[in-house]
Amino acid sequence: MQVMPFWKDLIGSEKDSLFDVQTNLRYGCIILRHYLDVEKNDVGRGLVRYNGSLGTDTYSSLVLNVWQAKYRFASNQ
Repeated sequence: MQVMPFWKDLIGSEKDSLFDVQTNLRYGCIILRHYLDVEKNDVGRGLVRYNGSLGTDTYSSLVLNVWQAKYRFASNQ
């Protein structure tokens, strides 16, 4: 996951290594959950916020299209 270092001050510890796979995944999941909460579980908007591209849905559309093609997914949109 692409986690910006400033998140360590907000949800973790300065000693955490974002290059450690388990730490990186934990941070990424916490951050995505945060954005899903902000967007009232709207997956598309949560992904857009996670990606830092609020205002355009290109990223979230690509992710959701791949996700829906590979997995059963109940859309909330």
